[in-house]
Amino acid sequence: MKFINREQELAKLEEYHKFSRKGLFTVAIVGLRRVGKTTLVKEFIKNKKSLYFFVYDSKTSIDLLREFTEELRKEKIITELETLDSWNLFFETIFSRCKHYIIIFDEFQNFHSVDPAVFSILQKFCDEFKETPLNLIMLGSLIGLFKRIFEDRKQPLYGRISAKINIHPFSFEYSIKTMRALRYRNFEEMLKIYGIFGGFPKYYAAIEQFDLLGKDYLNIIEYLFIQENAPLENEVPDILRQEFGRRSSLYYSLIRSIASGKTKLNEIAAALKMKESSITRHLKELEEKFNLIRSLRPIDNKKTTRYFLNHPLIEFWFAFVYDKFSYYTLKNTQQIMDDIKNKFNAYFGRRFEEICKELLIQLNTSEKLFFNLEYFSNWWGFKRENNERKEIEIDLIGLNQKTKQIIFIECKWKNNVDAVETLKGLEMKSKYVNWHEGKREEYFCIIAKSFKRKFSRKNVLLFDLKDMEKIVNELK
Repeated sequence: MKFINREQELAKLEEYHKFSRKGLFTVAIVGLRRVGKTTLVKEFIKNKKSLYFFVYDSKTSIDLLREFTEELRKEKIITELETLDSWNLFFETIFSRCKHYIIIFDEFQNFHSVDPAVFSILQKFCDEFKETPLNLIMLGSLIGLFKRIFEDRKQPLYGRISAKINIHPFSFEYSIKTMRALRYRNFEEMLKIYGIFGGFPKYYAAIEQFDLLGKDYLNIIEYLFIQENAPLENEVPDILRQEFGRRSSLYYSLIRSIASGKTKLNEIAAALKMKESSITRHLKELEEKFNLIRSLRPIDNKKTTRYFLNHPLIEFWFAFVYDKFSYYTLKNTQQIMDDIKNKFNAYFGRRFEEICKELLIQLNTSEKLFFNLEYFSNWWGFKRENNERKEIEIDLIGLNQKTKQIIFIECKWKNNVDAVETLKGLEMKSKYVNWHEGKREEYFCIIAKSFKRKFSRKNVLLFDLKDMEKIVNELK
């Protein structure tokens, strides 16, 4: 598949490479697995002097050193008779003989489990060879651990990074562009595929690799993940195994609960039949160390927290596949496909909300909303009805603290939505948002598959799928 949408990152890498001509320049590239870090650096090093090393966490220090030494021998950095029997000798060779090279260590944080002494050794050479023209690039997926290696003052490599690049999934806009290159024309179908894959390039590349161009989401899911001997049937377990190692069972249970719609701490704890205090540390690790979930709090009540998954495919897999391994054993994959077909629309309602959020962020960046959003998130609160405390939710709210402007947004994955009634409900719920009441300027937005009838009002936006597609086209 054609390499797209990393022009800014490539430009930065080229800029840093120029800096390395004057002396050592170290770059950290961070992002979730499958987001395209390795593809990015491989594109960058084309026609450049470079060495690439992948740090396998399953190998011993001796085996990994032997493999890296063979790579140096193959590239004629060392002779056939030379041996490097320590990491100290390895890095001395890199720094003394590889001037003007780009040296890449993929999954660099895995040295933490293979041989943590490497960090101190590398620190020594970074300090001794500051003037050496060398471009050292380190890629990392375990974001929390990667950050600790370079940003914790107690760690040897603290302060040794010249620049950092965060690699994010493709935007909604570029994911649609990618699907059009894969022969998709139906916008609703593209939304469904994006709802499952998000902006992770690997899965769009798989559509091309396995000749699934233009196929609907059910065909793609069945072929890649569900059929017997599917090429990606172990994709999610493999990702999580690499992330969690042996300490996986509780993490799996927490992710499963969130994927099933249990987003509050008490709901998650009840589903696991555990005390809330017993899972808070693991939730924090899922967020800060693994970056697989995020916690959100309403703008007007920082005491209530909800948890959401960051990886669409992991969310989909836990929602439809995780509890159904027995069907795999029985080779009865049709049961899984029937379940996906019957329940997908209800599931996709939550993903549609995230897509709407991305679309509105794009509009905000293009200055095409009523005002500039400084804050944009979900909202939930409570109201009293018949002496009972009832929960209320607004899909999204956006606001500007300086201008005291706020927009309330409802996202409905439904056809023939009654815009008038939906607006009435949204206006009613907006009264419970405790933010500059009586002083704020209010706006409203409803996004749906289609409406019974649209109307025009100066403080209201209505978007259906046709409008969404037009917006994406204009954002090219």
